[in-house]
Amino acid sequence: MTGKTTVSIGGVVEGEGGTYNFHIKGYDAIQQREFNDIFIYDGFIVRGKHIDPRQDPLSEECRLLIKQKIMDIVDEQESTE
Repeated sequence: MTGKTTVSIGGVVEGEGGTYNFHIKGYDAIQQREFNDIFIYDGFIVRGKHIDPRQDPLSEECRLLIKQKIMDIVDEQESTE
């Protein structure tokens, strides 16, 4: 698969204390690989093995796109409360 970086959020589960779990899959065009994982927003930062540079990080472009999509959803959820 080649082309542009894509990020698709398959599901969101809101936890206690402002935490969210996101099932996200997509394609990192810079690294030319697909990913499918759970990302966690703990109220301050996004966590996950593909975000953490010590584990299995995606490209910076892809990580930023994931974070932006997560923050858009969190902002939307919090504005409806």
